[in-house]
Amino acid sequence: MTDRSRAPMPRDVHTRERVRDAQAAEAAAVTAVCTAQAALARQIGRRDRAIAAADATVHAAVSALADRQAGVVKVSGLERAALLLGVSKAELRRAIAHAGNEAGASA
Repeated sequence: MTDRSRAPMPRDVHTRERVRDAQAAEAAAVTAVCTAQAALARQIGRRDRAIAAADATVHAAVSALADRQAGVVKVSGLERAALLLGVSKAELRRAIAHAGNEAGASA
């Protein structure tokens, strides 16, 4: 079995030098691509961590809103709370259910 990817070195000294120079340039280019790929992977990881942190903050805000809405329902009743908050009764029911689920999950 022969290795077709490796051609024999030319006999001429100048030609061999050109081949070696080309091989060195090729190796440097491949190294630069690998370095760029690693940098991209690091940046993607950094972005993913930032998105996860932002998602957690948004989730906490949604939970806080649901808790406050449930508080208004507790004080005013579902129909009056919907009128005061300008949302439908169905939205408030979902908020109350969400707040209840969150409270149950954290207990």
